[in-house]
Amino acid sequence: MTLHNNTITGYKVFNPDFTCRGYYFNGVGTTHTYAWTPVLCKSGFHFCTTLEDCFKYYPITPDMIVCEVTATGYTDAEEDCSKRTCQSLSIIRQMPLDEVAQHIIDSFYAYYWAKNIGNHDIMINRITNSQWAYYWAMDIGNTDIMINRITTSEWAYCWARCIGNKDIMIDRITDNEYAYCWARDIGNQDIMIDRVTESHWAYRWASDVGNRDIMINRVTDSEWAYWWAKDIGNQDIMIARCPEIKNWLAQGYIG
Repeated sequence: MTLHNNTITGYKVFNPDFTCRGYYFNGVGTTHTYAWTPVLCKSGFHFCTTLEDCFKYYPITPDMIVCEVTATGYTDAEEDCSKRTCQSLSIIRQMPLDEVAQHIIDSFYAYYWAKNIGNHDIMINRITNSQWAYYWAMDIGNTDIMINRITTSEWAYCWARCIGNKDIMIDRITDNEYAYCWARDIGNQDIMIDRVTESHWAYRWASDVGNRDIMINRVTDSEWAYWWAKDIGNQDIMIARCPEIKNWLAQGYIG
């Protein structure tokens, strides 16, 4: 493992008493040394060079302490995160939460920051993901703004069921699964039926909604041909379409 001996700047989150995983860091202006070779995720003093990455490991709370730190004898970062560990960590300064808020970019963290700390006026503009737009609308409000950020089928379906605006959300349902769910739970089968084209959801539609005469022609995958033949019938049609399921049916399971 390569250790880098130059000094690098990063960030670290602490509990309100300046502890982290049971170790007391004793506040700003202190330096902490690990006597052995640090191993990422196992030993040494951990920190991130991208502040937002810290919140992959620590919850966003109003009483957390966030500090700028410097490190020497540090490892390379994780593949998908800026987290590193080091031999020597110095705590340079505590950052005001208003400053920390400027580093929040991802919708997930923006939602939790707004929910747990505040700064709604800042965080609302960082909600771009459908899932967190839905949760923001449910838990915080601003439905008039968040409704336009719902672009995926799953969250359009959830919005329609839990908030409303079915006339708007119905046009955002393009995924097979949520076309099926919409038809089953909300209605509009005459619209949704043309949006179900995959074998799995054709089978589920036929089982739970109906229209077997239409859905039977959309089952082309062997697995769902087997389940259709087993649970619904039409074995001669399904075996002709997917001959391998004949043995599966005889065995009573997918081989």
